[in-house]
Amino acid sequence: MYRIDSMYEPMVEALLSARSENKADRWMACAAFWLGRQQIYNVPDYWLALAAKITSGLDTADKDAILDQLSNKEAALVSSAEDWPETPESLLTVVAGWSPEPAPVDLYAYAASKRYAIETGGIVINGMSITTDRASQSMITGAYSYVQANPTVTVKFKTAVGFVELTAEQMTAVANAVGAHVQASFAAEGEVTNRIVAGTITAKAEIDAFAWPSNAQGES
Repeated sequence: MYRIDSMYEPMVEALLSARSENKADRWMACAAFWLGRQQIYNVPDYWLALAAKITSGLDTADKDAILDQLSNKEAALVSSAEDWPETPESLLTVVAGWSPEPAPVDLYAYAASKRYAIETGGIVINGMSITTDRASQSMITGAYSYVQANPTVTVKFKTAVGFVELTAEQMTAVANAVGAHVQASFAAEGEVTNRIVAGTITAKAEIDAFAWPSNAQGES
């Protein structure tokens, strides 16, 4: 990050950013002439050539307002301006140091975190909101085992909105739905991982856009 007590560093960054967007405004020409006169970063010829090219493309009023303030040498640069000057590598290196490249995203870890959020985000089955965090998965597995051994019993089961009483058949349906949701979540992560390896998924947004399992289950 550039220093907050420096006047020209943000000026340089703003000017180069505007240039990269193919803008050509009066303020850019003024800034570039100033940078050239001050020989900022020891590339005065670049700044003056850039200023001249920007000025040459301005409307008549803005161009004349700047020409009135230029030396004969600077005005001659405007008259002869043709192509955009190439940014010196030394300047690009300095600017790159102000805003270093962000650390690369670990797509595999991001996919795993996405899967975990979906896996444990709960489902809705037959109108019941069922929590699917790891502790709830264990409790559901225990209740399922219990009704398998005791098929005539009913169980008290706590959903996301309160207690319900379920028959063995209903408890089995809940357990199957949760199991299917968990498996679908891992299957989706596996497919995303395959696509990362293949290079067809290269960004977080593409992972987010993948067809992850829904939290809704059909009536059973």
